[in-house]
Formats: sequence, C-alpha cells, structure tokens
Amino acid sequence: MQPIRGFSLEAHTGDPDTWPETSALLFEGRSTGVRIAGYQVEAQYHCRHGFLLITSFDCPYEESSHFVLLDPRFRSLATAELGALYGSLLLHAHWPLDEDSLQLHYQMRRFYRLRVRPPKPLLRRGFALRVERDERAWDEDPRAKASVQTLERAVAVQRQDAIVDPVPVTDLEEGLSALPEDRLR
Repeated sequence: MQPIRGFSLEAHTGDPDTWPETSALLFEGRSTGVRIAGYQVEAQYHCRHGFLLITSFDCPYEESSHFVLLDPRFRSLATAELGALYGSLLLHAHWPLDEDSLQLHYQMRRFYRLRVRPPKPLLRRGFALRVERDERAWDEDPRAKASVQTLERAVAVQRQDAIVDPVPVTDLEEGLSALPEDRLR
C-alpha cells in the first residue's frame, strides 16, 4: 500500500445536527459521483485492489473510523467501522504493513490491524475489510513504539500548564506511562 493524496470530502455548512451521514467524495477537487460515510478523510492509500480510505465524523469525544475500499472507478468494494458507543477511538497514526494491511494506532497503546481480504473464488463473496486488535504490535514493531513515544510527548506538553487534565487516561493499563509520576502513587 502506498499513501496518496487527492481524495477529500465535501464541506458541509450550517447546523452540524442537520448534516447527512455521508459526504460526496472528491478526487483532485472533482466529484466522483460517490458518497461515503464521514466528514473528513483521515488517511488514503493506493492498494493493488484500488483505493483504501479512512474517514471520520470529526466528532470530539465520540471519534470513530470508517474504512472503505474503492475500485479504480470509485465503486465501493467493502466497508468497515471501528468505534465504541459513547466512547472515543481517535486515530493517532497509521502505516502500511504489506500490500493488503495497515497498522492503526489509537489511544496510548491500542493497535489494530486493518486487512483487505480479496474475494474467495469458491464462495463467490466479494472483498472484505477486517479490523482486528493487534496485541503484539507494541512488542514487535519499532514503529509502534515510536508512535507511542510521540503521543506520550504530545500529551505531556498538553498537561504541562493545564489546570484540568486535558487528556484523562481512563484505561490505566494502556496509558500508565503517560500519567505524571505523582499520579502513579
């Protein structure tokens, strides 16, 4: 997979409560005739099957990711979603692992692997996008460690002068090293 640029989503105006759940997909500023979930393109890749886009609704405290695989004519081949009801999964970083998968970094140490599954000839099913928790990324991928360190530094800067903790850690198991030392006792 190769990171690319060129895709964007139409800008909505007016009261956000009235916005539709899909947005017109643009390529190099021109309409593709396709609508997909989301208001913002978070990432885009060219892959052997077409294009893989990650979008979000850019909604504070209720972030989620939507994934869509498009063929070269911008037709949807598969979709998937990663989110939590009344929760937030804010995408921090992402990078390709091979021609059919991406590593996704959420929260402090939460990693997922997004895989493009081509059709299985005997079952005659189409493409599928699989999102699976990757418990080994932290131990096995140096890019994961670097991404966590980058996020920890950014959180430390935000906390430095704050009166109220701007980034509370709710899952201590995942965010222990991001807590100030005096809060660990």
